[in-house]
Amino acid sequence: MRTGPSLVDLVAQRIVSGQARLPVFHATAARIQQEISKEDPDPRRIEQLVGSDQALTAEVLRFSNSAFYKGLNQVTTVRNAIVRLGVNEVANIVMTVTHENQFRSANPLVHGLMRKLWRHALGAAIAAHWLARTCGLHALVHEAFFAGLLHDVGKLFVLTVIEELPRPAPQAAPLSAALLEEAMDRLHAAEGYRLMQHWDLPEVYAGVVRDHHRPAGEGDPALLQLVRLADRVCNKAGLGLAPPPTEAPAATPEARALRVSEIDLARLEIELEDSPLLGSRS
Repeated sequence: MRTGPSLVDLVAQRIVSGQARLPVFHATAARIQQEISKEDPDPRRIEQLVGSDQALTAEVLRFSNSAFYKGLNQVTTVRNAIVRLGVNEVANIVMTVTHENQFRSANPLVHGLMRKLWRHALGAAIAAHWLARTCGLHALVHEAFFAGLLHDVGKLFVLTVIEELPRPAPQAAPLSAALLEEAMDRLHAAEGYRLMQHWDLPEVYAGVVRDHHRPAGEGDPALLQLVRLADRVCNKAGLGLAPPPTEAPAATPEARALRVSEIDLARLEIELEDSPLLGSRS
């Protein structure tokens, strides 16, 4: 019989009390996001920001030369990457590289869950990006990738809070994957929204984090629809922690609103299965 507060209660109490350590948004990624949000972003400034970090530069070049971007010629400098891919795509690569580093833990149980969460986050980013292009929503391609990458950031936040909780008494039941997943499922949307506000990211992204599990409604923004559908496709493909959805992604209100066919979604699943970016990295 469970006694005392539940794990969900303990996590919520720690967050409300202000004791929880909030994950830090990477400083360089934040500056790049600020730059590309301008009406006329300066590619030279983005090149300078990326180039100031050798490890980040190496990862940006690795992603730029991946099959996801399907370039014919190898990119050898950050400037080449910006010229070939554009500032928005380079910003997405920077966000991908810097965000992945937070999905690691010294606790084997937590680390295993974090790596699954990372594959889901990256899969959702790739899927939302693909859907935006396929649906002709070219103005949302960058935003779709970014929103897909961050939509479950609340789960990462919840896991970091759990790691900080005082060790339970010896007679207490040990933490299990089921308990951790319950806490993430119940808290991640609200706490992810709180984290997005702390990071001072635009409301368009924070709203996706808060609302991606809410029932579809008339007037839902296209960005939210893209991420919801991407999330379902990833779950169907086995990317992440959630079981496959009972409703086929093609039958969802989001698929109908975006006019995405079952054939389109089958193609997307193949894209995810073949993506070298989703290869396992410990």
